[in-house]
Amino acid sequence: MNNLKINEHRLWRHLTELGNIGRDERGVSRVAFTEADMEGRKWFLHKMEQAGLETRMDEVGNVFGITPYESRKRILVGSHLDTVPEGGMFDGALGVVAALECAQTLIERNVKMGYGLEIVGFSNEEGAIFGPGLLGSRYFVEGIGDDEIQVLEPILKRAGLEGFSDSSTGGKFDKDNYVCYLELHVEQGGVLYCNEDDIGVVQGIVAIYSSDIVFEGKPNHAGTTPMDQREDALLGAANMIVLIPKLVAQNGSKGTVGTCGQIRVYPCARNVIPGRAELSVEIRDLDDEVADRVMRETYSHAETIADACRLRVHSGEVSISPPALMDTEIQQIIHNSAVDLGLKVRLMPSGAGHDAAIFAKYLPTGMIFVPSKDGVSHSPEEWTNPQDCANGANVLLKTILKIDRV
Repeated sequence: MNNLKINEHRLWRHLTELGNIGRDERGVSRVAFTEADMEGRKWFLHKMEQAGLETRMDEVGNVFGITPYESRKRILVGSHLDTVPEGGMFDGALGVVAALECAQTLIERNVKMGYGLEIVGFSNEEGAIFGPGLLGSRYFVEGIGDDEIQVLEPILKRAGLEGFSDSSTGGKFDKDNYVCYLELHVEQGGVLYCNEDDIGVVQGIVAIYSSDIVFEGKPNHAGTTPMDQREDALLGAANMIVLIPKLVAQNGSKGTVGTCGQIRVYPCARNVIPGRAELSVEIRDLDDEVADRVMRETYSHAETIADACRLRVHSGEVSISPPALMDTEIQQIIHNSAVDLGLKVRLMPSGAGHDAAIFAKYLPTGMIFVPSKDGVSHSPEEWTNPQDCANGANVLLKTILKIDRV
């Protein structure tokens, strides 16, 4: 049993088959509820049925497969099947296909487990067109509100799904039926790849603090207003942008990141001094206290910048997503499983959101990362080599078996 491994060639074949659904010269596009997305879901249902799993698809397109083991409690393993527009073939897909491969290996080798195994391919994790994201896992675990249902209803029906009944707001998940949730995913960043590590043991999914900072000055003629008489709102925003990396370094942790991803300037004319500049600031860290501290320092320095540039400033919170910490015992099991296979392991946070964030609130949850070449994802250039994919799937299989024996 200790030497049990997945079928690497079948794993890669399935990844390639799924990756060809929705592929064109610009990349892989299985955006949620499009024809390609639904084709991918039907393909996955068929593959699960061939493997001997009992399958179903729910109202929002989540697809499930359950092993034939007689057990009330199950280990839930999966990820998502949808992609961003013009994305790659690994994001989400690897976790789903590897989950199937683990189940198929156990069935073929007639491994008797104490727990059942349930495989899931969630829908609209990306939220690329029909936001917000994590729809499938939110619907399954927590349910969704009437406003979101009203928006989704016609979209789902166009996709060939039955849509919602009067009682189908989701949230039929019973945590007592499950042991844990596991998810294998490509890292989507460059930490593992640059450090030549094989496996990332995810400590948690970071907190995200998102705010808007608005600098207000006075629009004026760009040619006739002396430099010492200007109230240039864009100058304030530019100083803020340059300062963010320093504030992160001074007040954050080793894993803190800060981003100014949007800026809007008014009146946005070549020959007019900007009178208003709106800037987005996003801070991420595994520790929400650290993220909060960096954001508060950002607000404070925005006031200082405004005073120096003769501006007014308004800062406002847009949203706060708390961190989702992974179960420490499962982290250790994943770590030990990777070491048993002779792989180089790194403990690390996830800077991106995943379906695992939903489950971490209710179940012991674990995530496994494998390297992304050059740290590229959400792109046709996204790539994880076959050996890394097989390594991740084998760590997942070993983790399932270790949890089954706990």
